[in-house]
Amino acid sequence: MAYTPQDSGRHKTPRQNPSSSSQRGRGSERDVYSHSSRRAQQGEPMVDVSSYSDRRRHANTRRTRPTQVRYHDGFDPDDRAAAVDSRRSAAPRGNNYDNGNNNRSRNYNHYNNNYNNSGYRQRPKRHKHHVVRNIVCILLALLVVSCAWLTALFSHMDRTHNKVSQTTYVRTPEHAPTWNVMSSPWVTNILLIGMDQDSGGGARRSDSLILLSLDHVHNKIKMTSFLRDTYVEIPNHSRQKLNAAFAYGGAAMTMQTLENNYRIKIDMYMAVDFDSFATIINDVGGIDVTLDQGLCTEFNKNLATHFTPGKYNLKGVQALYYTRIRNYGNDYGRAQRQREVIGQLMKKLALSGPIKLTSTLNKFLPLMWTNIPANKLAGICITSLPLLFSKQQTQQIPADGTFKGETLRSAGWVEVADMEKNCTLLRQFIYETSSTN
Repeated sequence: MAYTPQDSGRHKTPRQNPSSSSQRGRGSERDVYSHSSRRAQQGEPMVDVSSYSDRRRHANTRRTRPTQVRYHDGFDPDDRAAAVDSRRSAAPRGNNYDNGNNNRSRNYNHYNNNYNNSGYRQRPKRHKHHVVRNIVCILLALLVVSCAWLTALFSHMDRTHNKVSQTTYVRTPEHAPTWNVMSSPWVTNILLIGMDQDSGGGARRSDSLILLSLDHVHNKIKMTSFLRDTYVEIPNHSRQKLNAAFAYGGAAMTMQTLENNYRIKIDMYMAVDFDSFATIINDVGGIDVTLDQGLCTEFNKNLATHFTPGKYNLKGVQALYYTRIRNYGNDYGRAQRQREVIGQLMKKLALSGPIKLTSTLNKFLPLMWTNIPANKLAGICITSLPLLFSKQQTQQIPADGTFKGETLRSAGWVEVADMEKNCTLLRQFIYETSSTN
């Protein structure tokens, strides 16, 4: 700093070297502020900036434009400020000098971790995020393609028989409990109807009734067989055998008859003629069954076979006959065999591959009746696919010990069931609750 006339009479302070530690007060601590314009007072020491120089030599920082820094103590004597990195001058300070040094050290470590040798900020690695995103996109694409493919296949099913609203048959039968009809958004009930042509060419009756329940709460597939000779109240036709409901009003009346008497929600169905059932059995490679002596006797007597007790793979007429034998095991054994065959078909179709499955369904689906829209049925199949690998559970209604057989003049031999007991058992099986609400 030059000598001026205004300084006359004052003691001239010799020029100080800011880097010399001998010229500073060592016991003093000063806060440092950037761009301070107050000039140094006589005798006040300068702040030691050697720490900045040491860090500048060892820190792996990018080159920045030098910044003129003014200290709390004022300008240095030659009116030159130390060239300090602008980030250092703006670094946060602690309450005292030591804390400020610690803060600056943390700032430098953060800086070195985020800047490369060339001084440019490193872009964070996002490779894993890209992999996850790609996998999600691929799965979504497969899901969309699968839905479109299944919707196209299911659109070939026959939906011309859904002319009567099911609600026209809503009743509360005299012999059934007065409970509310139970349903759940997590359980899908689909009634599978095996149609039988009357020998005289008259109206069809339901040869078999199996309720397929897809339980997404407990991850289970459940099948319930309703015995065809159960004595129930059919809307507008008093008490009749259950299989007569299909002859009176088709699938709509059959579903509502079951719903009225057993107090569970059923509003979707799929029906197929049993004579067409052999087509899909052949295409999946037959069914694997175990025949005991009683079944072998029936096969050998009616189909001229020579079976002995053991395991067999049945196709065509033999497979169809296996599901319809009535003279052995009564209705119970027949219903159990039907559930067994349907369970095998579901698994074999799911594991047959897209090409084989497309070929089989193109032959079989036009023979089926349903009231389920194609896109909804595709969604049910996709969401229920994991359930196929769980153990299937089965039961039949009326359950053993809950009915008695009677021969009536108006209906012949029937099964008169205790409806309250069977309603309770059915709710426990499908919804796994004993609630009567």
